[in-house]
Amino acid sequence: MENKKKMEIIEQLTRLQNSTDVQKTWLTLGKGVDEYAGVKHQKRIDSCNSGSAFQDWWESCFELLQPRQIIISAVQFDNSRDDKEVNNYIEIHNTGPSIIELTDWTLRSSNQNSDFFHEEQLKPYSKTRIYSDHLLLKKVANSKPLWNQDGDLVAIYDHKGELISSWRYGDTAHSLLSISHICFDGNEKYTEADEYIEVSNTGDSWVDLSNWQLSAGKNQQFIFPENSQLKPWGSIRIYTNHIDESTGGFSFNSKSAIWNNRGDIGILTDYKGRVVSEYRYGNQLVTG
Repeated sequence: MENKKKMEIIEQLTRLQNSTDVQKTWLTLGKGVDEYAGVKHQKRIDSCNSGSAFQDWWESCFELLQPRQIIISAVQFDNSRDDKEVNNYIEIHNTGPSIIELTDWTLRSSNQNSDFFHEEQLKPYSKTRIYSDHLLLKKVANSKPLWNQDGDLVAIYDHKGELISSWRYGDTAHSLLSISHICFDGNEKYTEADEYIEVSNTGDSWVDLSNWQLSAGKNQQFIFPENSQLKPWGSIRIYTNHIDESTGGFSFNSKSAIWNNRGDIGILTDYKGRVVSEYRYGNQLVTG
């Protein structure tokens, strides 16, 4: 019963971590922690163990939420470089207020599986990088590239084997991303600066968008800068000539309109030029 209730709550945590709906987030978290605390409290009572209602609730809250402070914040994966062992890495970020004990946590990629966080603690709000020349990683990689150049899924599991954070790049992210909307009829006259194209992530992994590209036709391209990322279940907008930090802060920086009101095609490609998503509207709905 205890594990079942815990898994039910954990399944909701990734969406809640990145939700912009304040009330829903707080209500769902509160209900989940209360229900889990109730299960743990009853188990303690049935076992005739000492304790308190306060401690039952606090331990439940800490057990559920504390590991979720950890996220993968970057993966450097360029295996074509001569210095790849020195400069390729995975970056781990503690986004919360408590120290995280990483002993016996697991890093997994499509090619590798390593228990390498030995006796390491990560202080609140700090980051650490594990480079490819890390002795434990080199031992596991066994001369094979640690990261797949075409795309990979990198995931971190805690000491209980629960998935805490995951990161995708390249072809492993294709199925999660799509152009979800194009606003082609803006309010700003002549320049149409407030028009935008929206890209959405329908999965529970962070996605690296570095050097991905959006195209609206000849000489109408936007290239995502290095370290661009899209959070789980999130969306970003790329405006014609407007900056909105709340939706990603991206812009074509075009002084003229990009999206044709009569019809157009938006195309999203990854860093290798592979088409990931197309969005058609108006007279471009019929391809002939």
